[in-house]
Amino acid sequence: MPRAHVPALALLLAGLVAGCARDDGTDTTLSPSMDPGHGTAEWRGSLPCVDCEAIDTRLVLERHDGAQRYELVEVYVAVDGSVSFEERGEWRLHHALLSLEPDTGGLRRYGLVHGGALQVRDLGGRTFPGRDGDLLQPVGRQP
Repeated sequence: MPRAHVPALALLLAGLVAGCARDDGTDTTLSPSMDPGHGTAEWRGSLPCVDCEAIDTRLVLERHDGAQRYELVEVYVAVDGSVSFEERGEWRLHHALLSLEPDTGGLRRYGLVHGGALQVRDLGGRTFPGRDGDLLQPVGRQP
């Protein structure tokens, strides 16, 4: 996506998150490309790793006919080779907190922050100390 579109996407995303919520507090729209029926949104980033060089991360959220699905690909980059992990499941957004529920069980959380970025959060939705800069950045929209 050209850099000129990033501020516009961020403003639209912020407005949609603030204004598009169901009565139960669950947001129905995460990005301008995701109307109530269909669309996708994607984020990428390189996150820190304790026992590897980095974790290259790609998250794609999809909405199709009311189903909200995601695909998360994490590549653990190491000097002696990389290992890739893929995860799929359902997602939901509640008050700028994105929850990913893998098909295999478990839960991941991300906070929707400035510029439409996603920040890794703990299960309670709190930021991890010292990890304010660990962000996945929006990379585009696809109708």
